[in-house]
Amino acid sequence: MAEVRFYFDFSSPYGYLAAERMDEFESRVGVKVLWRPFMIGAAFKQTGQTPLLDQPIRGPYFRHDMERCARAQNTPFCIPDKFPYAALMPTRAFYWLESQSPALARKFAKDIYRGYFADGLDMSNPEHVLAAATRHSINASEMRVAVEQDRWKSHTRDITAEAIEMGAFGSPFFFYEGEPFFGNDRLDQLEQWIKLHKAQTDG
Repeated sequence: MAEVRFYFDFSSPYGYLAAERMDEFESRVGVKVLWRPFMIGAAFKQTGQTPLLDQPIRGPYFRHDMERCARAQNTPFCIPDKFPYAALMPTRAFYWLESQSPALARKFAKDIYRGYFADGLDMSNPEHVLAAATRHSINASEMRVAVEQDRWKSHTRDITAEAIEMGAFGSPFFFYEGEPFFGNDRLDQLEQWIKLHKAQTDG
């Protein structure tokens, strides 16, 4: 079955808003969504971008837009005091978890996002990441060890390189059958594209 690749960074507000819509989207559209957190800072280095809220003129608009989009989809939202952050630990932890249970990795990812953008927690603090793991009966001690293992460090670098090679320059970024869509506001368009593609294939 064709799948949607969902690339996102854990410090991305629009990535958070998309993640909150993803389960319903997957169920409604009838496609598998492959969650792929990556390190957006590496993409920014190649494109010369800076975080949205740091950009002159654009920053205030995007802060307003993030809040507006969150209200529109009835999603709790705040800009944390420490924003953005390099989400190395939750990203590595996600892939360690995914190797055992993709469903559990998704739940953990949503918890990390909500902790940061709904509760304003500093998710660069390892203890907050481990607390999210504990809420899902994940062994925090094992996670603490895993995120320092070369396997998950390397895997995170590989996924980041994969995302950039495919053309992901921001978060969230979606790919379906090679077709790219950037932004939470492109989910509806992505859904239309998938339905059209399915109709053409079935026809």
